[in-house]
Amino acid sequence: MRVFRFHLEARTWIEITLGVTVFLAIILFYQSLLSPQISFANDRLALTQLRESWGQAAVGFGLRNSRNPREDFYKAYRDFRVNASIKTLLLTDPEFAKLSTQASAAFTRLETGELRAEQSALQSASEFDETLFQMALRVDEYAKLQLTAFRRSFIVTAGGILVAIVGIILLEVRLRASSAGEARNRALSRALIAAQEGERLRISHELHDAVAQDLAAAKLYCGLCEGTEAKQAATLLERAIEEVRNLCYGLRPAELDRLGIAEATARLCAEVSNETGIDVKLTVEGLAGLKLTPETEINVYRILQEALANVRRHADASHVRVVLFGFGDYLELSVDDDGRGPKGTRPGLGRTGMEERARMIGGKFHFGYGPWGGSSLRVTVPARREEIS
Repeated sequence: MRVFRFHLEARTWIEITLGVTVFLAIILFYQSLLSPQISFANDRLALTQLRESWGQAAVGFGLRNSRNPREDFYKAYRDFRVNASIKTLLLTDPEFAKLSTQASAAFTRLETGELRAEQSALQSASEFDETLFQMALRVDEYAKLQLTAFRRSFIVTAGGILVAIVGIILLEVRLRASSAGEARNRALSRALIAAQEGERLRISHELHDAVAQDLAAAKLYCGLCEGTEAKQAATLLERAIEEVRNLCYGLRPAELDRLGIAEATARLCAEVSNETGIDVKLTVEGLAGLKLTPETEINVYRILQEALANVRRHADASHVRVVLFGFGDYLELSVDDDGRGPKGTRPGLGRTGMEERARMIGGKFHFGYGPWGGSSLRVTVPARREEIS
């Protein structure tokens, strides 16, 4: 059951990881290809608009043939310099930063020359015009270089993500195959347990209806005879009949079929207490109106039988508390002892068999430390409650 639960949890985490990986791949695609293109497109557009504005301003220096709104251009240039993408470009591309410095120097000389009405303003304007042209070319060149690098990085990273996705899918396939194998094993275990119980029932009926009846008849005939040998034979036959009855009860408790789980549990607890000297106390609550299938009853009984056998063999306990509690549409069986507890013990065939029986009837199984410091077993199985009229 733990393996099956682990597979479910692993499959859930794999699906979550796959979704997160795809989401990260989409973000990477945007960051690596789309975002740089948008950023450089904005930079080229800003430079284009700036050069168009400069083209109108350059007429005053005889560089372009258009009107001369210089104040608008000066404002546009200052806005261009504080653009966030341009600031990023200045930090990442030394060549563009050098051109920007030259443009700023030329622009400063241009403004100073105009204020002083110096002849050098024309030369500064020509230098500024050429520098803007070089900056535009550099943006285009830098954009191509960066996009090439981004594409290369994206291909490598996308390849890694693709390999990770394929690995996750393969792991998912393996887990599904393993889960299918677990399901087949559980179905096989259920069939084996059902066949075992069916065979026990058949042998019990044959012993009771055939062997025990023949032994009883032989004892009756011995009683009709006289002599010491006849009495000894009758005594041996009586002992054999008792052994057969005990075998029949061990194979299939008669109380379970005639009176139900409560009476069969009471007899089992009393027998264990008488045979071992362990104080076994049984509490039954909430079973009125609770209907259990024969399969549920026999498996709950077998779980209790194995739990008490484990207490007798391993726990070194003095007191055991057994509770059968019905609540809602569920039945809970709990077995607590004051023995050594489960520390250092590994699940054996007995505990594995109990867990398998609980699972095959749709129940939940728990084993650990109990309120008395010893071992504690809890089995909760579904049932059907009928209204009591």
